[in-house]
Order: sequence, then structure tokens, then C-alpha cells
Amino acid sequence: MNDRLRLTGSSAPAAPQRIPAAALRVRGRIAEAMLALHAIAPEDAVDYSPEPRDAREFDQLRAAGIVREVPGGRFWFDLIAYHLREQTRSRTWTMWGFGIALMVVAIAVLFYRNGDTFAYFR
Repeated sequence: MNDRLRLTGSSAPAAPQRIPAAALRVRGRIAEAMLALHAIAPEDAVDYSPEPRDAREFDQLRAAGIVREVPGGRFWFDLIAYHLREQTRSRTWTMWGFGIALMVVAIAVLFYRNGDTFAYFR
């Protein structure tokens, strides 16, 4: 077969592009189901109807633009939009955690400098 392809001047089809394993780390039943169906591009869209317990999450993902619909009522999962949303959430939680940690440290320093733990409460 390879010799025949060489003779006709054509080549074997290119292998599909591999997706890094880190890009496939997702949370949630809908995200896992969409990835299991390999619905990660518009041309790979699948018919998908969530279970009743997942309907709210499905609607939220559609509103956020993570689960997208193509004509014909088929859906696909936008990994880029998903990871951008997760990155934004991570930054928000990091900033809150850093702020709370600074407050705890400031309170600890106030107690340490005074020497008497309950001096401010008398």
C-alpha cells in the first residue's frame, strides 16, 4: 500500500493532533462525558442530553460559552473557554487566600508585639 501511495504522489493522511494530557483535566460530570465522547470541536459535536440532576450545570456551561451548540442540536465542549474560566476562578481564589493570610499574619504580629494575648480585648 505504501508503494502505491508513493507512485500516485499522494501520502498517507496525517495523524490527528494529540491533545496534551493536562488539557484534558476537567471537573464535572458533563465535562467528563463530553471529553469521553471526544466532542471538543464543532466538527466533533454530538447529540447530548444531560441527566436531570445535571441540567442546571449544563445550562450554566452553555451560558458561559463552554458548551456550544452547532446547527442540528448537537453540542461540543470548548476546552479553551473552560480553561480560561478555571484560570480566572483560580486567580480570584488566590487573591482572596492571600488577603486572608495577610490579615491572619497582621493579627498574629499585633499579639506578639504586645506580649499579652488578650490586651486588646480588655
